[in-house]
Amino acid sequence: MRLTGHRLGTGPTALVFAHGFLGWHRKPRLVEFQEALASRFSVYGFDLRGHGASGGESSFGTYEYLDVDAVVRRARSDGFRQVLTLGGSMGGIAVIRQAALRGGVDAVVSASAPARWRGHRTSAVRRLTVLTRSKAGRGLLRVAGARVAHPWPEAEDPVDLVGRIAPTPVVIVHGLEDHYFDVEQGWMLYRAAGEPKKLLLSSGFGHAEDGYTAAFAKRLHSAVTPLLALDTPDSTRRRASR
Repeated sequence: MRLTGHRLGTGPTALVFAHGFLGWHRKPRLVEFQEALASRFSVYGFDLRGHGASGGESSFGTYEYLDVDAVVRRARSDGFRQVLTLGGSMGGIAVIRQAALRGGVDAVVSASAPARWRGHRTSAVRRLTVLTRSKAGRGLLRVAGARVAHPWPEAEDPVDLVGRIAPTPVVIVHGLEDHYFDVEQGWMLYRAAGEPKKLLLSSGFGHAEDGYTAAFAKRLHSAVTPLLALDTPDSTRRRASR
């Protein structure tokens, strides 16, 4: 399966950026955020499967971790010693799964991701569920830019995997006004994660790309830089060998 993307910036650390559902690497709001990140990192932005110009069908994070892993390996082959991943919502699930199941990264930032697949009662989740369960709804989603797998493939809950990422540093980001997943989802992921870890709760953040601003890019750099300083060649080899 072919993935399409771009690389921005010349920073010494590679950042693999995974968008959320109905996103793509050239979406204007995401381009602005990637450009803000690119003042500090070398950003690898790309379309996850079933989105934009990449192939395949969206699995809402279940198999997207393979896409993240492919881009991580590309960044390594380009010569980057340090590679971190950043994903929001569906992309947040994907980066957790990649770090837990494949490894080989130096830090993970998951924003606005649910701790569990089921049990969400928000109207936004209910609307999305209705769309994905009907042929007509999936047709509408295709028009909106997402080719959706049916039936939805089963996978482990993110909260059951996040603890396996240690000793790789993890940053959990969640907006206090997230209209998809309540803030307890962020707390659940944080509590289940191993050290070193950080929890960033933000007022006015909303859900995933709603909070992607230049100010957040700066805050993210400040949060991640000390964690990357903890990294050693030995810990990198341990993660890459899992």
